[in-house]
Parts: sequence; C-alpha cells; structure tokens
Amino acid sequence: MKKLIYILGAFMLAGAWYACTPPLDGVTLKLPVALANSNVVVQFQPDNISAGDLPSNIKISLGGADTAKVVNSVGGKTLAVKQNVLTLAAKSNSVPSANAPIKFFIIAEADGYLRSITPVEITSTKDQNLVVKLTKIAAPPAGVSVVQQPATVPASGTTSTPIAAATSTTSTVQEKATVNIPSGVTMKDGDGQTVGGNVNVVITKTDATKTPVNIDLGDVSKVLDKNNQPIPSFTFKPVVGMDIEISNDKNQKVKSFSGQIDVQTEFPTGATDPTTGKPLVAGDLIAIASYDEDTKVFKYEGSVKLTTNANGKLEAKGTINHLTSVFFASFNGITVAGNSNSPADIAAAKAAFGDNVTPAMINAIKTYTLAFGGSVGQYASETFIVDVNDGVVVFETTDRLNNSIITPNEITKIVVKNSLGEVITTVNNPYPSGQSATINMPAPPNFIELQANLKCKDANKTSNADNIHMYAKKPGDGYFYVGKATRNASNIITATSTILKRGGVYDFMFDVGGILFYYDNQTVTSGSVHSINSSMPDVLCK
Repeated sequence: MKKLIYILGAFMLAGAWYACTPPLDGVTLKLPVALANSNVVVQFQPDNISAGDLPSNIKISLGGADTAKVVNSVGGKTLAVKQNVLTLAAKSNSVPSANAPIKFFIIAEADGYLRSITPVEITSTKDQNLVVKLTKIAAPPAGVSVVQQPATVPASGTTSTPIAAATSTTSTVQEKATVNIPSGVTMKDGDGQTVGGNVNVVITKTDATKTPVNIDLGDVSKVLDKNNQPIPSFTFKPVVGMDIEISNDKNQKVKSFSGQIDVQTEFPTGATDPTTGKPLVAGDLIAIASYDEDTKVFKYEGSVKLTTNANGKLEAKGTINHLTSVFFASFNGITVAGNSNSPADIAAAKAAFGDNVTPAMINAIKTYTLAFGGSVGQYASETFIVDVNDGVVVFETTDRLNNSIITPNEITKIVVKNSLGEVITTVNNPYPSGQSATINMPAPPNFIELQANLKCKDANKTSNADNIHMYAKKPGDGYFYVGKATRNASNIITATSTILKRGGVYDFMFDVGGILFYYDNQTVTSGSVHSINSSMPDVLCK
C-alpha cells in the first residue's frame, strides 16, 4: 500500500546536528530523519476500547514474498511503532503497479495480545491508510472469546500428532469454539510451500447476537460452492463467526490442508434463527460459509444439523480444508443472488444450496445503488460507515457516487456514521420508489479547516514538507487519523475534519515521513478555521 524513499545522505549529519540545535518554537521534534513519499500509514487500535491503551512496545516484523522491497519511512529496516502509528514504504527502486503489486504481511506482537498478521498490497504510488485492531486476550470485546496456543509441527509440514485448540469461556461468552487438526495432515501457505516448525494457533469466536458479524460483499472477488465451482453470490445471516489463523515463527501463514480439519462451535443459550426469529433446536439445519480476506473468496462449505452435546448446549460440527473465517449461519437466510435464471445457474445454485433455491428467489435479489449529495463536499474524503437495516449490511466507503447494496430484503433504514461511529444522519424508507437513492448529507456542525503556517527560520529557505499526516486525540485517549494535509496557494498546510469538535481540547500530532511534531493542549476554535503557526525544522527546509 505504499512506497519510495529519499535523502538518506543527510541522515547521520542531521541526527548529530539536531542534538546541538535549540528547541523549536511550539514544536517537539522527535526522530529527525529524512522524508519518504507514498507511505503505508498503519494505525494500531485496541479491538476493545475498554481494555485500555495498547502497550508501547508493539513488536513489528514483515513476511511475504516482497518483504525485501519494503522499508520504513526513511529507507531503513528498523520497524518501530510510535504513538500506535507505523509508517512503511516501498524501496525507491521498486515501482509497484496493479499488474506488478508489492505484497507482504505486517506481523504485530505484544505481550498479552493476539498475534496479528495483516496482508498488504501496494499497487500504486498513492498513500494508503490501514487500521489494525489488536485484541487483548484477557479483555476481548463483548461476545468475543479467543485462544492463542503454540504447537510444534515437523519441518515437512505434516502433523505427527493431532492439534486441538478451543476458546475459553468469558463473562460474556459461555460457549466454546474448537479446531481439530488430525495427524498426517500437511499444512501449506498461499504459495504452496509447506509450513512447519513452531506454529501459533489463534481462534477468535464471535457471538453474532452480541457483536455484529458482517462481510462486505463489495470486497468479494468470487463465490464458490462446496465443490469449488462458481455460483451466483449469496447473502447470509450468521449466528456464530470463527476466525482461524495458524502461522509459524518464519511468518508463514497456513492457507490450506491436505485433508479435512474439524471445526465446531457451541451456540448461545436461547439462540434464535435470525431469519425466522424462532429458537434454534436440535435437528435444525445450519449452513457453513467461509471468507478468505487474502484471496477475497467467499465459499459455501455445506450444511449440518444442530446436535445437543454432553454439556447440554446446541452444537454444530463441520469440516474445511483451508484456513479462513468460518460462519455458522441461518440456512433459510442464505439466498442466491444473481442476474441470470439460466438452467446452468439454477443447477449450480441447487447443487450448492439444495432444491429450496428457485428462480423466484434469484429474481428477488435486488441491487440498490447509493450516492451522497447535499453538503457531502464538506466531508472531504472522510470515510462513511453505512449501516443498512440495523446491521443487516454494514460497510465503509469513501465513494460519493457509486455504492451498491445487494440484499434480498427491502431497505427500510440507512444510518450514515463517521469513522468514530458517530451518527451523521438517519434516513427511513430511503428507496420510496425504485432502487436508486441519494442521501443528502447535512452540513457538518463541526466542519473545521486546520491551517498550519509552518515557516522556515531562514527567510531564504522554504519548506519541502508536503507529505504530512495529521492525527489528534483528546487528552488521555489514543490518536485518531484526521487526514493527509496539502499545501494551498498561500503556502499553508491545510487539512479538513468533521470529527474534531469546535471548542474542544486536543493534542495534535503531525507525521512528516517519520518526523513527529506534537502540538499539545490546543483548544480548537469555535469557528470554521483553526490556525497553527510555528517554525519548521531546518531539515525540512531548502
């Protein structure tokens, strides 16, 4: 998601020179190093806000085929997280494109937290921003339980003994999810290489009645049936979700198995079918679907009947041969979506879902288009969270004109939120006639333009700092991303925000390719423009 770096020659000299330089006016300078362009800006956040702040010693490593092409924001190999932000880039001699992307993984580790492996793909020189949620094992979000368990596999990648892992119970989750890998099964990564050695097994189980479980169908590249044959896409209503991840100490991530592995989950007491609202009972049919965030493949894995286990809990057991997110869903809620009623499509759908799939069901699927109007321009490129029918479909978007929502249900309500989850507007009956709608966004009450007049102390020099990312936080909270600043015709660095509250007190952080400026305890103006005036570090002047 980023690349390029320069001006290394001045690094050592600049580092020594700054040690003798008096403090800057109103600025605390940290990490005085050279600049980089086209950053991959990664912001780490706690998965559960009530779990407290993230530790300051998050360990970062990279994995994947193109790791050698990735550097930090100043062209080096030392990877450090500062204020929960990591900035990466591609080497200056690596020019990525859609046809020649740079692919790698970001591995984040911290004591007491689940190991996180995030896939990254750089396809252009544009800046990209990622948010990585880290889960504290002792304090997962409500409705979520986790387990992180070590195991040893021979170098051949073939298990010599069974591997079993199960989530523990918590105050909010009394039901377990289990993965069992038989002996004699060979594990491979996405490149077909065997995965052996010391491995780390992570399972995250989510009760969909307490924490929404959603897949953005806009990210799905293709849909397969249990025989790996393409089928029309489908929507589903999950009851339980499981995320399974296995990786070794060489940062290889398991993607496939030579045989089937067992996955099973208990269902919460009183769980109901999200389609019919009726209580689930033993004998009910539950569908199993999976989604691989790396390959973007959505797959129907089959269906199983609920049973009652020795603990008196409803349980579903299934098998898969690849690692992925697994969903146990309302069978009646799985509906084929497509624009073809050809015999071939119908036959494929019935092969995947059974004879209950009919041409009428296929015809019933609608594609709704959604655009934003009104005062949407005042929101610049900020991300909107769109919530359809109280969580039936939830997706994030920066597209103002061409959003698609595929659902068999009538859309009766759309809520648009900002990136902090705060409601901007609610529209009931957004599609009174037809399947196209434009939501007129209200003028943001807190629209603010941040103007930073950063001057060089030497009047004969000008600032070359154009690659600035702006963050803010309330005292005591963590930083959130405001946006990338640009330089206007008056040589002023500007950025806009609708998230900052007028009159609020914030600590600001500016990341200039690894050089961090901190403007603490700033009271934002009650008007539409907040100005910051300060001297620029000499390393950023020319």
